[in-house]
Amino acid sequence: MKHGIPEYFAHQAANSRRKYWYVSGMGAVNRALTKERLINSGFYDLATAYQSVHVNY
Repeated sequence: MKHGIPEYFAHQAANSRRKYWYVSGMGAVNRALTKERLINSGFYDLATAYQSVHVNY
């Protein structure tokens, strides 16, 4: 809810009995955890890291 997700959807994602893989695909989680927020939190952008290692000549 801190990231602007309505309470109903945050509750639905947090209290799901499904596994983590299913919950990670829920719309509320995808809207709350954007790529920019993850990078600002200190996580690496795997696509950029892969491209920097595998440069096409």
